[in-house]
Amino acid sequence: MRTARSNRRSIPTFSLYGEAPANAAHTDGVHIETIQSRSRKYLWRIDTHRHNQLSQCVFVTAGPVTATLDDVQAEWTGPAVMIIPAGTVHSFRFRADTRGHVLTVDLDRVMSLATAAQRAPIEALFSASRAVDLRDAAPLALRVEQLLDHLAQEFRQPDSWSAPVGSWLACCALWILGVGLPVRGAPEFNSGRDAERLSRFRHLIESQYLKHWPVRRYAQKLALSETSLNRLSLDLTGGTAFELIQHRLALEARRRLVYAAGPVSGIAADLGFKDPAYFSRFFRRHSGVGPAEFRRRHRGG
Repeated sequence: MRTARSNRRSIPTFSLYGEAPANAAHTDGVHIETIQSRSRKYLWRIDTHRHNQLSQCVFVTAGPVTATLDDVQAEWTGPAVMIIPAGTVHSFRFRADTRGHVLTVDLDRVMSLATAAQRAPIEALFSASRAVDLRDAAPLALRVEQLLDHLAQEFRQPDSWSAPVGSWLACCALWILGVGLPVRGAPEFNSGRDAERLSRFRHLIESQYLKHWPVRRYAQKLALSETSLNRLSLDLTGGTAFELIQHRLALEARRRLVYAAGPVSGIAADLGFKDPAYFSRFFRRHSGVGPAEFRRRHRGG
């Protein structure tokens, strides 16, 4: 008998928070608004949700914010920045005196303006969700704030839908953050070709990780040998190709255990594990505790 599937509808998916996808797309893949403009409507509380195709940079210039990114909660006072890759389950609590911008981008479209080497810092920045306190990085914070202010002004222009200025400014702001922030596992930005290969590998993982492909199949799709793919992954991320694939699977397991309804066995089946006991061992190896204990610890939040 097939295990009951978990209920993923408990994690709302939006383009922009509270809007249907058809109402939120911007033709050049960029949207920017102030924190106040949307959060005020929801009494400064942006509840748990995710964006399947869009990534976000929430830049707080002043005031407090409590951010939950997947299963991690952080509390900051601006200046601070939250980096939210597509698919990240997140929520925010602001206050009436919180100021800043929310930049939402189609990352592939925005980065298409840059060379492969120039894309590498942005790829590294969005390789994982993160919250960074910028109070000790005042010059960096000011530089990004000024770019986002300029982007917001351009976004309000009548021709912003067809002009490339918004994408250029967004790309610049994200590049400055990618270069300026201490991102763990960030590659040395000296090989555009390798950065492009890693980007293709990450995109392939995103589309196929639930199928439990072996590394060999990923390498074939990328026209690389298995040895070359592992060397590429180790050089640019510090982990093997297998470890990157497993990390993505473990991340999705943590998301669903916290936010999706249904038994652990159902979540295991959704993630492609035929044996719940094997899923439990896999999860404990990557998270330090079993799936049931992990869910119990985080459901209260």
